[in-house]
Amino acid sequence: MYGNLRLFSAPFIYKGERPVQISLSVTDSQIENTKKRMVGNTSPGSIENFLYSCEFNRAVIKHNAMLIHSSGIICNNGAYLFSAASGVGKSTHTRLWLREFGDVHIFNDDKPVVRIDGNQAVACGTPFDGDSGIALNESAPLKAVVFLERGEHNSVRLPDNKEIIQKLYFQTAHMVSAETAQAMLSNFDELLKSDVRFYILTCNMEPEAAHVSREAIVK
Repeated sequence: MYGNLRLFSAPFIYKGERPVQISLSVTDSQIENTKKRMVGNTSPGSIENFLYSCEFNRAVIKHNAMLIHSSGIICNNGAYLFSAASGVGKSTHTRLWLREFGDVHIFNDDKPVVRIDGNQAVACGTPFDGDSGIALNESAPLKAVVFLERGEHNSVRLPDNKEIIQKLYFQTAHMVSAETAQAMLSNFDELLKSDVRFYILTCNMEPEAAHVSREAIVK
């Protein structure tokens, strides 16, 4: 209904003949009710984008896919997702990559979706940008998911499976039905079995952080 979502959806319009798998709708009353619960003067267009993203990211769970709240880059034809709670600095970190390396670009700065197919996983752009303005219709094999933590010094370590699942849970879609929750747990399990690598990056906001992380995760 609003220009925000129309603008970001345009590159994703499909004109082929495959049948629709997911149908979504958001009403004016939903937008108005959500606006009343939000802090600040958020535009109806931003709220519409947010509501559609919530509906979409819950729906794709049953299609072997999952949102990972992250800033996603493509480097050497592979996708790398940098995930963290809001305010930790995932977007700041990926912009350090843009400054330091000429062969990198961001394809989605907030809500990329990962689709799992056996041992492989693909990171896909979505029309949902989190108000960053970056929402490209691109996809690439997912090479690694990197969970960020703030620290004075830059270092990378490998998490165990329990830690991965805990962090994935907090950075994916919530408020799901019991059936969808079961599918989500199955997706977690399949992603852990795939070729995707997982890292914990403790970093500051200096350019060195980008060099330390790239040296550790880009194989």
